[in-house]
This record gives sequence, C-alpha cells and structure tokens, in this order.
Amino acid sequence: MDIIEEFQKHADECRRMARATRDFQTKVTWNRMAERWQSLLATEQARTRQRAETRARRRHAHGWAEESRAA
Repeated sequence: MDIIEEFQKHADECRRMARATRDFQTKVTWNRMAERWQSLLATEQARTRQRAETRARRRHAHGWAEESRAA
C-alpha cells in the first residue's frame, strides 16, 4: 500500500469512528483526526503531482537536448 492509500485509509477509519461514537467530544476528536489525515493526504498528493511534473519537464528538456545534438 502506498502512502496516499495509507493516509486515505486512516482518514476513513477516523470518520467511521466518529460516526460510531455517541459522545460529542469524542466525535469531535475523531473528526479532527480525520481532517488532519485528509490534510496530509492532500499535501502528499500535491507533492506526488509536483514530482511527476518535474520528471516530465526533465524528460522533455533532455529530449530537446538530444534532438539538437542529432541535427
């Protein structure tokens, strides 16, 4: 399981625990934990997209350098 799936799993589990409890303060705590996992998930997704875009730019730049040498 990758880190994104792991964070999503934790967020989902916290939401399930919040729904299952009757105590208001406990529900608030579980919901806050779910929000935190969701925030970490969003951060990791953004990092993953940025890494992919950086790799694509490097491949593209490398390809242009290859083409100019061949000409």
